[in-house]
Amino acid sequence: MKHTVVLYNPEAVFYTMPLALLAIGSVLDADKYNVVIIDGRLESDPMIKINAALQNNGVCFATTVLTGSPIKDAVKISRAVKEKFPNMPVVWGGWHPSLFPKQTLDESSVDVVIKGQGENTFKELLDRYVANVTLEGLKGIYYKANGVYTENAERIMEDINNFAPFNYDLIDVKGYMNLSGRKQLDYISSQGCRFRCSFCADPFMYKRGWYGYSPERMGVEIELLWNKYKFEHIHLQDETFFTNSKRVKAVAEEFIKRKLPVSWFGTMRADQGVRLDDEVWKLCKESGLERVMIGMEAGTQEMLDWMQKDIKLEHIYEAAKQCIKYDIAINFSIIVGFPGETDESISETLRMVKELRKMSSKFNMSIFYYKPYPGNKIADELLTNGYRFNSTLEEWSNFDYVGTKKSEWISEEKIREIENFKFYQNMAYNDRTPAKFLFQEFAKWRIENKIYHFPIERKLKEWLKPVQKMS
Repeated sequence: MKHTVVLYNPEAVFYTMPLALLAIGSVLDADKYNVVIIDGRLESDPMIKINAALQNNGVCFATTVLTGSPIKDAVKISRAVKEKFPNMPVVWGGWHPSLFPKQTLDESSVDVVIKGQGENTFKELLDRYVANVTLEGLKGIYYKANGVYTENAERIMEDINNFAPFNYDLIDVKGYMNLSGRKQLDYISSQGCRFRCSFCADPFMYKRGWYGYSPERMGVEIELLWNKYKFEHIHLQDETFFTNSKRVKAVAEEFIKRKLPVSWFGTMRADQGVRLDDEVWKLCKESGLERVMIGMEAGTQEMLDWMQKDIKLEHIYEAAKQCIKYDIAINFSIIVGFPGETDESISETLRMVKELRKMSSKFNMSIFYYKPYPGNKIADELLTNGYRFNSTLEEWSNFDYVGTKKSEWISEEKIREIENFKFYQNMAYNDRTPAKFLFQEFAKWRIENKIYHFPIERKLKEWLKPVQKMS
């Protein structure tokens, strides 16, 4: 009889498919394990399915956890599992446990934390549970036994081409399409990040390693998936899809060769966009590239250098011009309110955002407030200078890691300006419509003259459509 493994995705506002759980579940031996993926976003009472599954020769309950509100649900479900099945191992993986293994294990219901890349670690962990073998020496885990905490050696990051293809039959693909509002397939073609941005935890997590699927593998897998699910759009969830320009070109050629009738989205650094020659841009557009995401982060070279972004301001403008040339949309991400950042620096960033928005109505700007998060150079310096980070799961469960809450390093007056700017720039530079023309012109006048008194338009919209909480 096969052993049942339950992989749980906690409640969250994000609608993307649980690719981390697919990665873990797909490498397990199907002749040995019955893998059941349950998602708190799709179930009114996930414990009904969890209980039913674990009663069927259950061997382990595992969950992947992001910082923020998903922690609350992960704790609640983990405790319920322990209450119902006291001897069932409860395993946590994902970003938060990887960064805070000791704090995670302080939760009484959690037995093991998997740190970093988890495919082989989890597979070996299950095999040990089945064989009733000690966890001593198992690389990539932090665990507790009889009240004693043990941190095993780290596991070296492995080339993801060695792992099995994702088995999307493990999830309700149509259910996630309904959540996203379009026939979209989430897919990850690479793992890791080679860059050193000092505000980001990626260098800590991946040690600046990066592996990507071969273009041939991507072509074969995506064609098979399209024949099965008939999606219209591929959302590539890579940290940095455009890392290797030769690979990007070959992937685009695979899509074209297979005549895949899809659009696609990918993540891009501005300097990567500059290094793409026109032939690759053309191929990407022909293959269906619809939109890219570019981390602009700041609008002054001083701030970009300070955060070790390793790009130039002109790279951002040049990448934007290329996207306009090939009619490709951009989601720009911007962060304001770093420790020590001046109001003048923030104002210059907002000015650059305005200039980019004027370039194309297909450019979308997401402006976030910096929130200190461990695992990077800036956070380490703050810690050295006495900054207090959260120290418990409960505290981290209230953490707003996308920074929609305000920054502690910006004055209230400046925050009001930023919030008004965020609203009016979005209205002012979108495509003109007869119904919104006057509102858009007035918003443009406000932006151009920095006049935000009595922002009744913003208050009305927020009343009619409250801003969704992001974490």
